Amino acid sequence: MSVAFKELAGSPVEQYGEDGFIARREFLIAWEDRDAFAAEVLGTAAEHGGSPKLAYPGKSGVFAASLRYEPLDPENPDSQVLTDLAEGLNSYSKSFARARVEYRTLTYDRDELEVPAGTFLTYRMRFAAEYLPIPPRGWGWEDDPGAPLPDDMNLTMTVPVTEHHLTWHLVANPPWQAIRACQGKVNQGTFLGAAEGTVLLEGADADKHFQTGFDLDHPEFFWRIRYVFRERAIKHDGDVFGWNHHFREKPAGWAELRLDGHPMYELADFAPLFQFAAIG
Repeated sequence: MSVAFKELAGSPVEQYGEDGFIARREFLIAWEDRDAFAAEVLGTAAEHGGSPKLAYPGKSGVFAASLRYEPLDPENPDSQVLTDLAEGLNSYSKSFARARVEYRTLTYDRDELEVPAGTFLTYRMRFAAEYLPIPPRGWGWEDDPGAPLPDDMNLTMTVPVTEHHLTWHLVANPPWQAIRACQGKVNQGTFLGAAEGTVLLEGADADKHFQTGFDLDHPEFFWRIRYVFRERAIKHDGDVFGWNHHFREKPAGWAELRLDGHPMYELADFAPLFQFAAIG
């Protein structure tokens, strides 16, 4: 690091729990180096990925998440009289700041999902279900296949649905066009381990987050993008059927619907959803 520092006694403090590995380190730096130290620890968004967050030594996927400063000698600020709340702040020139850096487990490892350096993914999975009414024609009793089913018999098939919530953090230049292009489409090829055509991109939430106060005349922002994918996989007779498949009476079974040769849901490559948009 370019900023001179000293790690204080009693640091680090480490914790293992349900949220993964969490640690806190404390450093001593010059009071005037606060902004520069913060930029090196928390990273910058300059020119779309200027520098990544600081990693925790020896722990893959653990990065600096927050930084807090306190005067080392709070009883001795510079001699000055502040007459207006907007005029200035206490200063401790030629003194030191105590910097508390909190590290957290931030990455989500999945072989087929790659994101630019300095960004990371978090993942959450939820379950839901769809209840599909199916006409009884075409079905039969196992012990008496020739016996007809009554026409007023109601068959309902429960189809488990998996919601995949993928959140992409520290995104400097979101892929807006890719989001528009892929929304409402299903996966081309395997995605998150699911068969082609079984994962639908429902949409994305985007939040803009102020990153740091290094230069308030030129503030830096990152985006947090949360994608919601819905996996619908109908399993029948050893096969898996996705969003474009519907039950057909004759011949009985699952088949794709087409209109002028086109399926109801178009296929899309979801990889661009996790890449920065092209500049220019």
